[in-house]
Amino acid sequence: MVGSGIVVEFPTGRPFGCRPLGRSRNRSVVGIVRSLCGRRVRTGADPDAPLPIKLSELAGLADETVGRLAALAHEGVITAASAARLAIRHADECSDPRPRRESEAGRSAKYELTLLGDPFGRFAFRFRGRTGWVLCAPSTGIDFLAELRIHERVQACLLIGCGTGGRTAVRILTSADWSRRLLGVGIGRSGSGHVLLLGGLPLRGAGRSHALTTIEQAVRRGGNTELVLSRLKMDAGSGRPGPVPDSAREVLTLIELVFPGLVEAPAAEGGSSR
Repeated sequence: MVGSGIVVEFPTGRPFGCRPLGRSRNRSVVGIVRSLCGRRVRTGADPDAPLPIKLSELAGLADETVGRLAALAHEGVITAASAARLAIRHADECSDPRPRRESEAGRSAKYELTLLGDPFGRFAFRFRGRTGWVLCAPSTGIDFLAELRIHERVQACLLIGCGTGGRTAVRILTSADWSRRLLGVGIGRSGSGHVLLLGGLPLRGAGRSHALTTIEQAVRRGGNTELVLSRLKMDAGSGRPGPVPDSAREVLTLIELVFPGLVEAPAAEGGSSR
């Protein structure tokens, strides 16, 4: 998508519109179709009419994954179109002959964005990294959060609104009380604000406490942020200095991308946090 000098790419994982290297033009799909059609006049057949074909025949692969996709489509869990696209993608992944070499680009951080609703109105979105993820919605789109919920556990909730002196007020709720207190706590003075759900951190023990402590302290250090409430309960000694867990640093990165300036992450070893 190009506009005003800004280019935004939404990768699909499939190289649409580009000719595979090393193949002659007459073996491309376009060339094959033209060869089969020749100069025959088109019949009155509807190109959108469904074709009776097995999913395994469509993908050119009959393994357990394709069989499960067909079963999911029959049971109504996913649509037939989704099953077909996933089966073709799976076949591509199984037949890709190119060696997977690690490069600088391959080691760079990659994030997945899933948007639900109208970005200019009521909406919510999920921002996912390697292990960590955040779900975000303005107060008008809170009901969308349930549709974006993944099976992983919500481990903390940030209610973001307006504080005193023009600062950003943040309330941190635990995984146990965020859902039942969300409507009662109030997000901002005028009902305006955002909800941020966090996950992908260690599930228990000192690792969990250390990660949550790191996030809470990063909120406290935010230059224009006022932490007005925190219901996080930490294990004894969780606030001691130590290396920041990778999971917590990734979640902090996601928060920074969603709300620049809301948190100030501790500096990484050997360099700045920025």
